[in-house]
Amino acid sequence: MEIYGLNFLYVWLENNSYILFYLGIISVLIFIFSIVGLRLFIIAIPSDYFINKKRVSALRDSSILLWVFYKIFKNIIGYIFIAIGLLALVLPGQGILMILIGLMMSDYPKKFDLEKKIIKINTVRKGVNWIRIKSNVEKIKLN
Repeated sequence: MEIYGLNFLYVWLENNSYILFYLGIISVLIFIFSIVGLRLFIIAIPSDYFINKKRVSALRDSSILLWVFYKIFKNIIGYIFIAIGLLALVLPGQGILMILIGLMMSDYPKKFDLEKKIIKINTVRKGVNWIRIKSNVEKIKLN
């Protein structure tokens, strides 16, 4: 018994099985990265990050060239986190938390407002604070 149209899918998967293999490897790597890396980034967020809107960089005052390289590197890492977070929405991993960390690392207009909207989502805030409590770090303050 053959269902019309599914034969093409079976043939394609049989001929391109390496794609499923690589997707499986990427999925496992994202899962491991989300367990290890995400915790470190969540712990590094200052507890008053969402209260203090003004940020001052000591690096910018000491060396403008080093500050520019830092900003470029930080944005690249942030966009990688966003991309991995988007993948983790359909693959195993903490997708929304990874997107939040990526958004916090990147620079763009209205960044602070978007971050505050995301952290005000009850499940996101509970997840972030749960990781912080387990790591003996103060909860995120919103007021």
